[in-house]
Amino acid sequence: MALKRINYQGFRNLVDGELHFADDYNFIIGENGAGKTNLLEAIFYVGLASSFRARDEKNLICSGKQFLRIDAETEEKNAFLYLDGNKKKLVLQGNEVRRLSEFIGWLGITLLSIEDLWIVRGAPSKRRAFLDWAIAKISPAYLDNLIEYRKILRQRNKILQSAHDNGKLDLLELFDEQMIKIGNEIYREREKKISELKEDIIKFSSEFGMKKFTLRYHSTCPEMRLDHTVLKRVREKELIFGHTLVGPHRDDLLFFTNGHPLKHYASEGEERAAAISLKLAESEMLYRKTKSRPVLLLDEAGAELDTVKKETFLNLLKGQIFYASTQAPRFIRKEGSACRVFSVKKGQIEVSA
Repeated sequence: MALKRINYQGFRNLVDGELHFADDYNFIIGENGAGKTNLLEAIFYVGLASSFRARDEKNLICSGKQFLRIDAETEEKNAFLYLDGNKKKLVLQGNEVRRLSEFIGWLGITLLSIEDLWIVRGAPSKRRAFLDWAIAKISPAYLDNLIEYRKILRQRNKILQSAHDNGKLDLLELFDEQMIKIGNEIYREREKKISELKEDIIKFSSEFGMKKFTLRYHSTCPEMRLDHTVLKRVREKELIFGHTLVGPHRDDLLFFTNGHPLKHYASEGEERAAAISLKLAESEMLYRKTKSRPVLLLDEAGAELDTVKKETFLNLLKGQIFYASTQAPRFIRKEGSACRVFSVKKGQIEVSA
C-alpha cells in the first residue's frame, strides 16, 4: 500500500507543506540536522500515532507553535492526526476514533534505522518493544491487551509498594486474576508470532552470510504461562522490591548464531545484519497478514554495512521505500519503477531534479 500524499503543519522543524510521493523509491537527501528524519517521523506518526524518537509527544510540536496536524492518504484510505498541549485527535476515513487499536493498521509501516542495532545489543526492553510493535501492527486485540496489561501492572505495583509499609494485601488477589488472564492472552499471541518471525529471520540472515542465526524466547514463566503458582513463588521478593517480577513485561528474546549467543560471538557487522533481518522479518509478517507491502522507512539503515552486505540489503527491499540519507544510495532500480528525490535544507523540503 503506497503512501500518496502527506500534509504537515507544526511538526518538529519542518516548514509547513504538502508532499506527493512516488510509489516505489523516495530519496530524502540533506545534511545532518536538516530535517530528513523528521519527515520519516511524520510519516510514522500519522501511520501509527506514535513517535519512534520522542517519549513526550508534545516535543513533536514545533517550537513557537501551539499544535501540530498531519493528514495523509493512500489510494484507498486517508487519516488525520491533531495534537496540542491538551488533546490528541485521531481521524480515519473522516471518522474520529477513540482507541489506538482502531487507528493502527490503516497504513503498514516498517522502520529500519541505524539505531536498530540496539535491539540486538541493548537492554531486554528494546527487544520486547520490537516484538510488541511487530505484533500490534497486525493485531488490534494484542494492542488492547498490552495497554490493559500495563494498567494492571501499574496498579499491582502500587499495591506491592504500599503493602510493604502497611501489610495489606486484600486487593492483590484481584489484580493477580486480571494479570493472569490478560498476561496469558499476550503470551498466546507472542507464541504464535515468534514462530513466524523465526522462519523469516533465518531466511534473511542467511542472505547476509550468517550461519544458523535464530532466536529463542526467554520467559520468566514456565512454558510462557502465568498462574497463581508462579506468582506465589515470587511473592516475598515482590513485596521486598515493590514491583512485579514475572510476566510478559520481564521476558526477553535471545539471539544465537551457529549455536552460540550472538552478543558474545558476533562482529558489529553481523549484529547490524541481524538487526536488519529482524526488521525485514517484521515487514514480511505484516505483508502476509494484510496482503499489502508495508511502507519502508529507512533512516541511514545499512549505512555501516560493508559494500557486499549493503548491496544485499538494498536488493532485499520490497514495496514503497523512503530512504533518508546525506546522499542517495546506489540502488539497482527495477525497470519501470517510479522515483522521486526530495531535497531537505533547514526543514524546507523540495522536489529535487
